[in-house]
Amino acid sequence: MRKIKTAALGKTAALILTAALTAASLAGCGSGSETKEAGAAGSTAAAGSTAAAGSTDAAAGKTLEEKKGDFKDEIHVVLSSSPSHLDIVMTTEDVAAAVAQGTIFEQLVALNEQYEAVPELAESIDVSEDTKEYIYHLRQGVKFHNGEEMKADDVVASMNRWIEAASNAKAMVGDARFEKVDDYTVKISMDAPCAYLNELIAGLGNRAAIMPASAIEGADPTTGIVKEYIGTGPYKFDKWEEDQYIRIVKNEEYTPYGTDGDYSGWAGYKNAYTPTVYYDIVTDPGTVTAGLQTGEYDVAVDISYDNIDMFKNNEDFQVQQTLGEEAMLIFNKKEGMGADEKIRQAVQAALNCDDIMLAAYSKPEFYDLYSSYMFREQSDWYSEEGSGCYNANDPEKTKALLEEAGYNGEPFKLLVASDSQDFYKMAVVVKSQLEAAGMNCELLTYDWSTFVGIRNNEPDQYNAFITSFSPKVMPSMNLYLSSEWAGWCTDETIQEGLVSINTDTSKENAIKTWNELQKYMNETSVPVAKFGSNFRFMVCKAGFEDLGFFEKPIVVNAKLYE
Repeated sequence: MRKIKTAALGKTAALILTAALTAASLAGCGSGSETKEAGAAGSTAAAGSTAAAGSTDAAAGKTLEEKKGDFKDEIHVVLSSSPSHLDIVMTTEDVAAAVAQGTIFEQLVALNEQYEAVPELAESIDVSEDTKEYIYHLRQGVKFHNGEEMKADDVVASMNRWIEAASNAKAMVGDARFEKVDDYTVKISMDAPCAYLNELIAGLGNRAAIMPASAIEGADPTTGIVKEYIGTGPYKFDKWEEDQYIRIVKNEEYTPYGTDGDYSGWAGYKNAYTPTVYYDIVTDPGTVTAGLQTGEYDVAVDISYDNIDMFKNNEDFQVQQTLGEEAMLIFNKKEGMGADEKIRQAVQAALNCDDIMLAAYSKPEFYDLYSSYMFREQSDWYSEEGSGCYNANDPEKTKALLEEAGYNGEPFKLLVASDSQDFYKMAVVVKSQLEAAGMNCELLTYDWSTFVGIRNNEPDQYNAFITSFSPKVMPSMNLYLSSEWAGWCTDETIQEGLVSINTDTSKENAIKTWNELQKYMNETSVPVAKFGSNFRFMVCKAGFEDLGFFEKPIVVNAKLYE
């Protein structure tokens, strides 16, 4: 057995993202480890540097206790859409994780800014040499928000629920499930090697949140969603005013662990210095811009790309540019036209990805075009295999493939969320390109909540949908390759290849398998049609200290000076 305490978990180093990804995606506002030195007005912060921006006058020469009197009691973070719910085990919505991950809920392990899985609610972990058995030694004395102490029964119930909810997890561990060893120890024993289990727990879209067994038992019997959001984090769920805001408040019983200031990514020392955090639901970009200017909102991500320069040139704000997400057309491969391989190839051949991304993000410097399913910055997993089929913009090839498929003019139904403006703009251009290539296309436009419901539960209603995905540590974590998630990627070649990657303790062999899969997916199976990857921006007031940005604003240590 290898025992792991505070270091990155075993075998992670072979899979972590490169320094370039870290530098691109981990910027923050204020004086935390992920921030920029306060400098010229309107400068864009570089990741990995430190400073206090706009707060030095209030904070100079004061101890933390003295500075507390200068902190605001509440901060307002903008959400561009409303989550369906906050049970982040049962949803992959980034907007839900933006509110609940690391604040309300914690995990056995969490990702740091190098995309390494490190212990969180687990104090130490033993991993067998063949990576078939993992033993987690739990932190003792950790309290849930309902006052109950976290023990093995809660962890077993939470982790096994996560496995059932997350098809990627189920595919990795097979029939294995977590078991109680004693009140503060749990284990899982797999039949096959499972070298990357901790990476999966830390980085999957379905978050492996630890909840009380009693809350899980009381979940809705139809949906499986918990009725109360009870975690162990430094903030407690307080109120949800429909379509207006979600409010979380400081958990007065929370005991930070680790060293103050030692926080990276989603992992490490956490303290709710700001007693109240509002997540304001604001779907109109113009309203967000105006609210930032008037001081109604303190932090916003994904503001209108047309307004970025406005904030860059204003000394009252900091603008952080980070690596964003990969936008894709996800085919419904369960039934209908999306289940036809030739139709999928035809749609892919029609796409001019530059026009699609330009419509959504307004300038070429705001996005990047390449065929790899893994980000360019992920040098180990980045692959150009099959890239000749990407961004083809070939209407004649589309027409030939449609003829092979026996296409008769029936509408290709494209599902899109109306309150995700970038996706909607993409859908309009895709529709135009498909029609130019001789394919009838119908847009099905709904608000986000309705969109998710149809996407997940009514595959007979649509043929494809548009969404985007943040970086994942390894290919098998990409949700769009799951056989059970919307899109239903059941292709045997793909699924067998992913299993091989999951169980292969040779990184070289795993990468070779992924390159072969990438070629097959681009040229033949086409489970998705990738558009490109964007860059994201966070705007925050200059008076912040220790506000991090790791795919989402990190508020757990944030302080905003009056």
